[in-house]
Amino acid sequence: MNSLHTLESFLQHYHWALLALSVLVLMVLIQNFLTAPLAFLKGEQTPGEPLKGNHQQLSFRVLRTHANSVENIAVFGFALLLAILATANPSWVNGLAIGHVIFRMAFWAVYYSGIGKVAGGLRTMCFVGGLTSNIILGFFALVALL
Repeated sequence: MNSLHTLESFLQHYHWALLALSVLVLMVLIQNFLTAPLAFLKGEQTPGEPLKGNHQQLSFRVLRTHANSVENIAVFGFALLLAILATANPSWVNGLAIGHVIFRMAFWAVYYSGIGKVAGGLRTMCFVGGLTSNIILGFFALVALL
């Protein structure tokens, strides 16, 4: 029992980071659930086939956004787990995790709505913000391990 209490006390320092990860996981699962009605009901896409269309079509943007989310969540999850296990500074870990989730949610909102340029616009800035927070998180994990 004592070791469980110790683990709980340790993880409490990273409460906000773990909450951010939980929100991100839930959002990706919801996004996964929404891909079928948003991408396939109009018949613009065929399940199991390569993507058709362009950024003007919601179905294209929905599937691209989901694929991007799946690519990014594992890297973020492992960087966060490593930072926690390495006992990196909890304030930084929590802040970077929350920042990453905010950037990802902004990325989704911009991509779904089709706002701005296809490349180099607001969507790209949101993506780079999330990527940067993840890189810094990985850096903090590495420094904590040295």
